[in-house]
Amino acid sequence: MFLMQVSLRNVRSIKSLDLDFRSSEGNARRWTLLLGENGCGKSSALRAIALLLAGSEALPDLLGEPDAWIRNGSKKCLISGILATAKGEIREIALEINRGDGIRQIFSRNHSSLEALDKALSFAERNYFVLGYGVSRRPAAPKSRSTFPDERSRVPRSMGVATMFSPDATLISLEQWAMDLEYRKGSSSMDAIRRALNQLLPDMQFSRIDRESRQIIFDTVDGEIPLSQLSDGYQNIAAWCGDLLYRITEAFPDRKDPLSTRGVLLIDEIDLHLHPTWRRKLVEFLSLTLPNFQFVATTHSALTAQQSGDGELYVIRREGKDHLPTLTPFVGEPRNMMLHQLLMSPMFGLRTMDSVAVENARSVVRTLSSKKTPLSVGESRELKHMYEVLSEAPNWDAIPEYAKEQIDLLKRINSTLDKDGKRPAVSARKLKSVVKEIGSSD
Repeated sequence: MFLMQVSLRNVRSIKSLDLDFRSSEGNARRWTLLLGENGCGKSSALRAIALLLAGSEALPDLLGEPDAWIRNGSKKCLISGILATAKGEIREIALEINRGDGIRQIFSRNHSSLEALDKALSFAERNYFVLGYGVSRRPAAPKSRSTFPDERSRVPRSMGVATMFSPDATLISLEQWAMDLEYRKGSSSMDAIRRALNQLLPDMQFSRIDRESRQIIFDTVDGEIPLSQLSDGYQNIAAWCGDLLYRITEAFPDRKDPLSTRGVLLIDEIDLHLHPTWRRKLVEFLSLTLPNFQFVATTHSALTAQQSGDGELYVIRREGKDHLPTLTPFVGEPRNMMLHQLLMSPMFGLRTMDSVAVENARSVVRTLSSKKTPLSVGESRELKHMYEVLSEAPNWDAIPEYAKEQIDLLKRINSTLDKDGKRPAVSARKLKSVVKEIGSSD
């Protein structure tokens, strides 16, 4: 099952929003990124999708207070969607909530749509596999015993998206379930998990499971380090990806390669807690690790948005006199743009690449320089200071020192090549030493 279209009417702050997930060829697009400021409805859109796909069993766990889903001043809200099965068959589902409805009225009002989805789930639940992660996805606190019996007694479809709806929802402990998996199915069962973690966490490799200390050990530049002693950034990304891997392997225990299964993954603030170098690789990592998943995610980051292809990036912003959330597609391919071009595009709305201090200095200089009356002593002093600030600001075309060093090294390498640019004009040892200098200068 893949998403083809989702429509929201009077859902929370959103009056009307239509999300189209079809590519230019008409099939389901793999990636959709929603960009926007806080409070513009990005998270609401993701939660609405999760609620629509939940099914009858999971709905009570996720719904919360029904009236909270309805936009202020409206009597009801509607979430509708068009899905495509693995065979290309089209399915239409909808969820309507009227103000004052209880769970019984909601079930009665949406009986036909819920029954159709429930039948599809009971027939082939794994073809309607959905996972979602909200912004509260920190590692679970260490516990003295496994919580798997409690976890398995709940509704899997609600647990798979629980962090999107509750800040108190916990992730499955990567260490606990990895040890459980190895115990039940042997060390070979960890192969897919090992590959995924090695791709995800830079500068380290999954080493082994220390059964005595009940910890996962990683090989790092500092030697063998347990997961619990890695930095917060490593632990956070390992936590939600570990939970994701757990739910996939548990849902598809008979698959030799469960990561190749189909599904929909919803991620709110996909690059949360990540260093810029990780943000640049996250989309590629998820695409390679889960090659048959469809992804819908939100972001604030230009580094993440830059990884989008044609038709994959949308911005949600408040517009008009009523400041209603409005969806606008990005025209073009962000991945073919330089970062500053993306930041200066209407999607982000930055007017300048200067720092706030430099931008303020330019504004003061423009204002005081164009003043028709003589400047006061204080204004003259401020104008002089602002000129000093601007004199120290870097020029757009200025080359930073680290880049100058690399350019110099590249010129030296170029000088070692003969005219056709193929064979070194100096010894291989000399060329190797120059290349090594480049590596050590990074």
